Amino acid sequence: MPNKPSILLPALYGGIIIGVISAVPGLNLLNCICCAGIMLGGFFAVFFYKKDLTPNMSPLSSNDGLRLGALAGVFGAIVSLILSRLVLTMIGGGDVENIKSLLDSFGLSKQIPEGAMDEIETGMSGPLGFFHIVISFIINPLFGLIGGLIGYAVFKPKTLPAPPPPPVQQV
Repeated sequence: MPNKPSILLPALYGGIIIGVISAVPGLNLLNCICCAGIMLGGFFAVFFYKKDLTPNMSPLSSNDGLRLGALAGVFGAIVSLILSRLVLTMIGGGDVENIKSLLDSFGLSKQIPEGAMDEIETGMSGPLGFFHIVISFIINPLFGLIGGLIGYAVFKPKTLPAPPPPPVQQV
């Protein structure tokens, strides 16, 4: 029986899907629905892997779905961080002056404690903070794993029910 195909390329495809959905403004709102964009990447990783399986290989297993989804989540975190950085560079991130003018327009600038704007500025100094990176490498593999399990449930080999026993003949 031949070996199963490598999981790297299908997981990378799923990671690219996760990264694009997570980094594109507007499209990233899909992740507000229970991280649906991340789960979609894990799901598609299983889909692409299933396409590489041939009938003479061992069938898709739940372990494959787990590994594909988690690895797609890791790749998705990396792609998302890179693309987010590019998008922020292209369209410009929110700077402190814009936040101050927004707070002034709502009349909230006087209610902010002293030093809070300095903390906001410190937090926004880098477009991608350390906290965002850590959370991405926790959340993306976790929800990618769930998407991989959903993909396994959809694409697993179908088993036919056992035929009913023959009727008992009475003599």
